[in-house]
Amino acid sequence: MIILNRYKVTDIKKFKRFMFMSILLISILAFTSMTTLNAYSKDIPKFDYIKVVEGDTLWSIASDYDDNKDIRKTIYEISKLNNIHNASIYPGDIIKIPIEFK
Repeated sequence: MIILNRYKVTDIKKFKRFMFMSILLISILAFTSMTTLNAYSKDIPKFDYIKVVEGDTLWSIASDYDDNKDIRKTIYEISKLNNIHNASIYPGDIIKIPIEFK
């Protein structure tokens, strides 16, 4: 068997084994790179941090950051994210708000 009019293959069995291993290696590398790319391209939640001032309530903060969602769902998500259990916030508190609300 002659490849590209340049090389003569003397042992077909070794050549087939070499081609199989090469294709297998390329396939493994392609699969690994695709799964790694998918793992690192997941949406990473980003947050906006605000400092609570006198007169702020969860309702007022949620209404500033809420576009079209139900304000109660927004308050729930902010409370859950910040471990606020009784809706009490105080001036000077730092509250984390997901960017998708913005």
